[in-house]
Amino acid sequence: MVLERGVAELTIDGPPLNLFDAEMTADVEAAIAEVTASVREHRARAMVLRAAGKVFCAGVDVHEFEGLSSTEGSRLMARFLSITQSLEALPIPTLAVVHGLNLTLGMELCLACDMIWAATDASFGLVEATVGLAPGAGGTQRLVARAGYARAAEFVMTGDIYGADVMHEWGVINRLVPAADLAAQARAFAERLAGGPTAAIAAAKRILRAARDHGVAAGDSITPPETGALFATADLPGGLASLLVNGPRRAVFSGR
Repeated sequence: MVLERGVAELTIDGPPLNLFDAEMTADVEAAIAEVTASVREHRARAMVLRAAGKVFCAGVDVHEFEGLSSTEGSRLMARFLSITQSLEALPIPTLAVVHGLNLTLGMELCLACDMIWAATDASFGLVEATVGLAPGAGGTQRLVARAGYARAAEFVMTGDIYGADVMHEWGVINRLVPAADLAAQARAFAERLAGGPTAAIAAAKRILRAARDHGVAAGDSITPPETGALFATADLPGGLASLLVNGPRRAVFSGR
């Protein structure tokens, strides 16, 4: 994990295919724990998930599945799911930046992020069905939340690979960017997010998730306490004073 200008950058780096084996899994768990600690220390205020090399992630090393019993398989899938949940639980804005091929666990981690940007030539797949498996790290249900049941069902049941243009049309990806411009544009956007009112963004994330998982009424039920608590932050009175003196969008937030 690299932290610069308030942006924690988590890079999947296991050439040549960025496959998740035992070492990669442990490395990503440790990196997310490091990001989480940086958030608590008010150092990380946004996070970028990216990958090194030509491929974002070709999935899980199939050798990790060989010879597993049902109990052992369930334990491994629970571990993968916990990585997804830890990433999703971060109270800061998270952005997945995808290039090349992105399969199975790599895609599932991206679906745990708040937003996904992708190169125009990127491609995606939850291809577990092609080996007799189903996605185990939460990608199925998170794809339903973004794309709807019917599209998620097609994607998961066929195990086909889809282009970034289709994912954008389905609402899975926020933005398509030419590959040559992706890293720079995504980084600038992440720095913009890191400069925002961190506590207000965390509150918004909790409301968004409540509405996604339990409906509008659940979002409504937590909105008053979540937004009310922001009146005790330093950023809100500072933002209001800046609006009155300097006009809109000129506030400088401390993230506290």
